[in-house]
Amino acid sequence: MLDLAARAVPEIEQLHAAARALLEKLEQKETSLVTAESCTGGFLASLLTDIEGLSHSFDRGFVTYTKDAKQEMLGIDGDLIEREGAVSEPVARAMAEGCLERSGGGLALAITGFAGSSDPEEDEGPGVTYVAAAVPERSWVYRIDYGERPRREVRNLAAAAALTIGLRALA
Repeated sequence: MLDLAARAVPEIEQLHAAARALLEKLEQKETSLVTAESCTGGFLASLLTDIEGLSHSFDRGFVTYTKDAKQEMLGIDGDLIEREGAVSEPVARAMAEGCLERSGGGLALAITGFAGSSDPEEDEGPGVTYVAAAVPERSWVYRIDYGERPRREVRNLAAAAALTIGLRALA
């Protein structure tokens, strides 16, 4: 399993191994996964659908890069986004819960953050991500600060964290 607080960027083979482990666990539990992604732009969904023979445990992914997309696709209250910021614990939780409500999945993973420079209107800085997991009746949110790094590195680290959190949520 990948280290949630890892600072070394995982190689694609490590990401695929973590995706395989999560999909195998989902298959054992006879449930499926849904994702909501902002700063990772669908990278997590791509990793999950790369795994031949197990990708049927992935139901769907929402790429909600903008505030409007979060509201329209996931039903997040615009006042919540304005009050808390698009990159925040409450919005990450709402993303996970929203995609769970809009699917048949048993586990939802959501990622929001700043893979590059941050928005001056937001409280969080570059490299800060929130990863949320939701199952019916319960959700968790983790704040992870990767610091200023290249976009690709933050995206890879956030996807790795989401895979690890997903495994923990199913334990």
